Amino acid sequence: MRSAIRFFVAVIVLALVTGTAAEKPIDDDLASETLELAEQVGLWIANSSVRTAEGTVWPDDALNPEVVSYDLASGVAGKVLFFIALYRATENPDYLELALGGADYLVTTLNDPGVFEGNQRRASLYSGISGIGVALAHVQPYARQEKYEVAIEKVSSLLSEWGIVDERGLHWSDEFNDLLFGDAGTILYLSWHAERTRDVRALALAHRGAQFLLSEAADAAVGKFWYFRRSKLFNLPNFSHGTAGVAYVLATVGAQVSDESLRLGAQAGFDYIRSIAEIEDDILRIPYGWGSDAWDGLYEFGWAHGLTGTISFFVRLQQTGIDAESASEYERMSRHTLQNIGLPNTPARPFAEPATSLDVRFGRAGVLSLASDWSVDDSASDEGTALRNDLWSHIARAAIRDERTAHWEIDAPEFMGGERAAYTGIFHGAAGMGLAILRMHARISGVRPYVDMPDNPIE
Repeated sequence: MRSAIRFFVAVIVLALVTGTAAEKPIDDDLASETLELAEQVGLWIANSSVRTAEGTVWPDDALNPEVVSYDLASGVAGKVLFFIALYRATENPDYLELALGGADYLVTTLNDPGVFEGNQRRASLYSGISGIGVALAHVQPYARQEKYEVAIEKVSSLLSEWGIVDERGLHWSDEFNDLLFGDAGTILYLSWHAERTRDVRALALAHRGAQFLLSEAADAAVGKFWYFRRSKLFNLPNFSHGTAGVAYVLATVGAQVSDESLRLGAQAGFDYIRSIAEIEDDILRIPYGWGSDAWDGLYEFGWAHGLTGTISFFVRLQQTGIDAESASEYERMSRHTLQNIGLPNTPARPFAEPATSLDVRFGRAGVLSLASDWSVDDSASDEGTALRNDLWSHIARAAIRDERTAHWEIDAPEFMGGERAAYTGIFHGAAGMGLAILRMHARISGVRPYVDMPDNPIE
């Protein structure tokens, strides 16, 4: 019980710290510039809207508009989240209307069981219905329509129905452990939803799922780690696909339900992360992973496979009172590293330029979101603000603009299709860039971020 109390006290303290940020001087010019660019992004995404009988949709890629996904990473759910954030920042009802149109499509999707058949990722946070739940949870307070409440409950019901119970316990995927595609993300959504709504059934599912996830741990020389996929020996230890993300979930649920075994599992994951960490002159490196020769000697800085995401694990350990002193030191080294490897320019070796350099998943927009949170922390405000402003300028200069709209285009790597693309979603596209910019705007304006993501502990 004491660990749960510490966790919730930490959340309250963070809210109070965020609230006092309003007392800091507000840079009105910078706030205006960030909001202007976010609205230009919003108009560009809006221009690709397609109104259907089921609701409003947007193509995943504006240059290849035939593909429309429902998910949080690339699809409609991500655009709904962006337009809700933009509505909250501006109070412009046009943005709320766009969000509601997308939410209507998501409701229709949930009621079509054929959409999910044969999909190993159907329960997941970023590729499945858990992400739909996140988007609808943000819409419902502003729409207050019963259909959205019913749809949110439908997400919980489907997750309960889809649960697989065998001798190992409760899980949803036969393949994926991770936060992105697998059980860790599903459990985290259920935990987040339970915290927001006091849904006892969702919390019970999260607890049982976390106990299963704990049983999937592999022993290491020090601590424990989790493979990305159960059928392949891919060890990607950072946040999106591996130990940092899985242990984040164990710490979160362990605090909610006062389960010491889950807390110990999170500790074991932290022990493993520390055992593979490389520290030189106060620069912290965590390897990309093992299982492919291409990953040998590879280090990244971003949300998925680098320090930007793994910092979230270090923060959650502190919030839940798990080895908090050591976790604080690793958070400090991570911040120091990101501030001293040359970003936003090409990172200093051995850190590598990621496959996509600007976006939320791999690139600089994810760091911008993190640095925007640092800039309200008095203990690191100067360094965090400097990095934030440099990243903001870099991202803004890279935007393709006309008089009223803004977006970004990339030459997609082979694993993403290998073509020129103008993505619209959160992970690689304009919605994610817009959310990062809106997070910066919120922090400049002295308010809490406009949207609440289950995997962001700083909110």
